Amino acid sequence: MNEKSLKVLEQYEIEVISTRRGRGSYICETNLGKKLLAGCGSSEKKMVFVNRVLESMRQKGYLYADTAMENREGNLLTMDREEEACILKDWYEGRECDTKSMADVEQTVRRLAQLHRIMYLPPEPQTDTDIGNYAGEDLQAELERHNRELRKVYAFIRKRKQKSGFEILFLNCFRMFYEQAQEALEQLRGSGYASLREEVLERGALCHGNFNQHNVWFLGRNQIFVGNFDKCRYDVQEADLYQFMRKIMEKQEWQKHSGYRILEGYDREKTMGKRQRDYLYIRLLYPEKFWKLANQYYNRNKAWVPEKSKEKLEILISQQNRRNAFLKTLE
Repeated sequence: MNEKSLKVLEQYEIEVISTRRGRGSYICETNLGKKLLAGCGSSEKKMVFVNRVLESMRQKGYLYADTAMENREGNLLTMDREEEACILKDWYEGRECDTKSMADVEQTVRRLAQLHRIMYLPPEPQTDTDIGNYAGEDLQAELERHNRELRKVYAFIRKRKQKSGFEILFLNCFRMFYEQAQEALEQLRGSGYASLREEVLERGALCHGNFNQHNVWFLGRNQIFVGNFDKCRYDVQEADLYQFMRKIMEKQEWQKHSGYRILEGYDREKTMGKRQRDYLYIRLLYPEKFWKLANQYYNRNKAWVPEKSKEKLEILISQQNRRNAFLKTLE
């Protein structure tokens, strides 16, 4: 966002006292409290749904919901001068979760589990909360698609006559990661995932959809603000735990004790059943970071592959033994 975007504030019934830059946004002090002005890639209907989710959570005790504010026309999305959609929402400032601090990580997963206990919004057929509108993709279909994409990238690189360092490394390690991808898919097919997914959708279970350290702020003692619910969806809630856990484990080089503390922290507030644990294991088993690197490579200019991509793949390979050792303990 640029300073021109601040003009959209004139379209709200508020008095702006001051503004300052945030992470790709503006933090605004107003007569109605602290607000955040940020770009928004979601639709008006999706943000109405998100507000409904947040209001439901607020009624159940969540005090830090970053609810979006309507503009003068009664809409949640407002277009700036460049026709980019913006949103103005309640905001709370604190320090971001420190991924190197296991104390922060444990408090964060406990907070996540607490939120999962109240993140339920029974679907209403033929309305904006219809389950079909906001349900996450079936994981089996997603993994099948990812595996097809991996094979496509592999075939493409093999045909290239002159290969970059990244491409050579990719070919050398492809079999190792692809076998895990296939194993994860086969285990998913034989697990209780289908019944689990059907059950959580019927109950209206929700997940954050983008749960990472950048969306978690510590406001004070035992006060944690989780924001940016714009990717919220109906899905298996442990999808959030997986997303956060994978990133923390990568940063901490798959140290077993870190993984155990994350699992214990979550279980302390919301005990996982066998199907949920199987789901989490399969998600961790699937080499998602390898797929992401392959996907990024295939969708950018292949005449020049950034050295950073090769470095990320080298790190991934170097962590594989520790990753496998940790996964072995979860079987």
